[in-house]
Amino acid sequence: MLLELSNDESRVLKETLDTALATLLEERARAEARELQEALGRRYAFIQSLQRRLEPLVDSEEVYA
Repeated sequence: MLLELSNDESRVLKETLDTALATLLEERARAEARELQEALGRRYAFIQSLQRRLEPLVDSEEVYA
């Protein structure tokens, strides 16, 4: 799948991912159940991977993710 984003869209997406990562860290720290901590950790890693792939593209004219 190929997704074309404008500069503004890519910046908003990156900001949204940044916020999601911060929220997941807080949720994981508060979680008592080991399974929930692990699930949140996997989700964090997945979103962080997306963020890293998007980051170098944020300043380009057209963004393909």
